[in-house]
Amino acid sequence: MPTAQMRISGEEQRLLRALSVGQAVKLPSAHRLRLELLGLLHDGPAGPRLTALGRRHAQAALTDTDAKEKVADASPVAPVKRDRLGRRLPHGRSLPF
Repeated sequence: MPTAQMRISGEEQRLLRALSVGQAVKLPSAHRLRLELLGLLHDGPAGPRLTALGRRHAQAALTDTDAKEKVADASPVAPVKRDRLGRRLPHGRSLPF
């Protein structure tokens, strides 16, 4: 039986990762309900617990973020130009005085 692709937000991935390592998280009811309906979470009297599918998604989110961090580290970002008071300059312009 084929399973449907589910798209979860970055916030939901962060919540799944935190729950997978045992951190206490503030779980909004909208996220709790959505994750429960997707079958990633079971909310019982002992608190929210990840299902096997939820653990797989948390592990996949960990590997995705590792890959994104490697890509982000590869491209250095030029420092933002600032004036003498430390304010950001619009469009990289310098002050005429």
